[in-house]
Amino acid sequence: MSTLKIAIVDDEALVRSVICDVVREAWPIAEIVDYASARHVFHEIETGTVDLLITNCYMMDMDGPTLVRTLREQKQSIPIVFVSGSDDARQLGEAAGIDRFVAKNLLHTDLVEAISALLPTPRRVATG
Repeated sequence: MSTLKIAIVDDEALVRSVICDVVREAWPIAEIVDYASARHVFHEIETGTVDLLITNCYMMDMDGPTLVRTLREQKQSIPIVFVSGSDDARQLGEAAGIDRFVAKNLLHTDLVEAISALLPTPRRVATG
């Protein structure tokens, strides 16, 4: 069985770090790759080794909707979770072809649920 690989793209280092931590806690054996730039994730996805993409809506070099539309135009069926603090991001993401949306202020409560709907059940570490 191959290791689950999750790519995270967000131009804000703190948000990217929080997303990585939430994903790592829920899927401790997953390989997580993270990028500050949307342009750098294409090669990872084109190799077919990424199982899920988590991306932001508004970024400096390429925004999330453009990233998602480009991937969908390339016939990439990778599941995509959009994370944003913007009110209009959900609509922009859905129009581009995302699978799930999570508001940034709900990362800790909603991200694992969104990912779980798209991937195998997370292997949580026991909490006490």
